[in-house]
Amino acid sequence: MQNSKFIVDAMLGKLAIWLRILGYDTFYSNNIEDWKILKIAENDKRIILTRDRGLYVRAKKKKLECFLVPIDYDIVDLLALLSIKYDIDLTADINASRCSECNGVLMKVNDNRWKCSKCGKEYWKGKHWRTITEILIKAEAKKEQNELSFNSRSRYGRREDSNKGSEESNKEEIRINQK
Repeated sequence: MQNSKFIVDAMLGKLAIWLRILGYDTFYSNNIEDWKILKIAENDKRIILTRDRGLYVRAKKKKLECFLVPIDYDIVDLLALLSIKYDIDLTADINASRCSECNGVLMKVNDNRWKCSKCGKEYWKGKHWRTITEILIKAEAKKEQNELSFNSRSRYGRREDSNKGSEESNKEEIRINQK
């Protein structure tokens, strides 16, 4: 669902970087007030990702798509969960990635170099790309584990279907299996 656009609050800067690496248009500022996040989300039809319960409640009152991010999830768990919830593709393709600094579109310079069309930052596939790929493979494995456990629980009626998007369904989100 590469068409999904996100706005990430100041507490989730690392997540913003990962979403941009995956090619998702992700607005992030570490210095933005809640009312502005709500306005941008509404105007640009962005999904709000936050750890701020107050912001989450205000977004829901305005009928905006918002996800309250669990505090105790590491990036692997969080990417797996968001992949299930929002159909995020966990495949890293530098040709589809966005600038991790400013969210600009990357333009290919040559076979192994890309440049941000907005801020000019240059990117290449170095050792860090292997680390990125390893983390995404772990997230994909957790996603698959959870889809299986979620489907089996639902099938046998052990998990009640709840309203999507409500605070209660947020609490009942798929729990990431700990290895």
